[in-house]
Amino acid sequence: MDNTGKFTGKADVYAQGRPGYPPALFDLLAAEACGAGCRMADVGSGTGILSRALLERGWTVYGVEPNEDMRREGERGLIGFPRFHSVAGTAEHTGLADGAVDAVTAAQAFHWFDAEAFGRECRRILTPGGLVALIWNSRREDSPIVRAEGEIHRLYCPGFGGFSGGLAGREDHMADFFNRRFRACRFPHDLTYNREQYLWRVCSASYAPLERTPAHAPWLNDLNRLFDRFAENGLVTVPNETVAYLGRPEC
Repeated sequence: MDNTGKFTGKADVYAQGRPGYPPALFDLLAAEACGAGCRMADVGSGTGILSRALLERGWTVYGVEPNEDMRREGERGLIGFPRFHSVAGTAEHTGLADGAVDAVTAAQAFHWFDAEAFGRECRRILTPGGLVALIWNSRREDSPIVRAEGEIHRLYCPGFGGFSGGLAGREDHMADFFNRRFRACRFPHDLTYNREQYLWRVCSASYAPLERTPAHAPWLNDLNRLFDRFAENGLVTVPNETVAYLGRPEC
């Protein structure tokens, strides 16, 4: 299935609404693989949220993004980083040279990939012993606000199959991808939003109804009521953790 177009028309709201990642994640990457001069492929780089943080560490980043709207938004936002290289490629066919990078990251993206083909591509573009990090900001689905939000999406969004495609917590799937040689690292990362930020976040989802569709207005009305229900002093906090699955694919 071609998932390239799922975020067409959502680049601006994605850039506004998607959160960043905790500093501990980048400390982990630095300790595992990414010293001075590290070259990284950020696959499914989108609007450049993870890429920016990698660049701020001084690493060279190849942002591989197939969706033109998302890629252009990332290029605009990262224009001040000479170590950033925008690549119009896919997870399965990045367009990078053999052995081009020391590490591959994929943030909020692996669930869109053909895992087998992506694994082959990682082995091709990585230097020997190179690292793959699959990363998600993952809502804590045992929390009342997340359960209530999921109920709203199930009511109005036919494409909703669970947050992050239901894959962020699927360690069995990660085990298959990494041939059972991986480790999972989790970092607390609760996310606090005002109303506008919260609505940007939910509207950036692939399953979110577009404005021109009949479901958009009632879906948004229910989410506004949800915000009012859980808000304190004009803010809601969504329990979240950042999870990273790390492994070194063998050639």
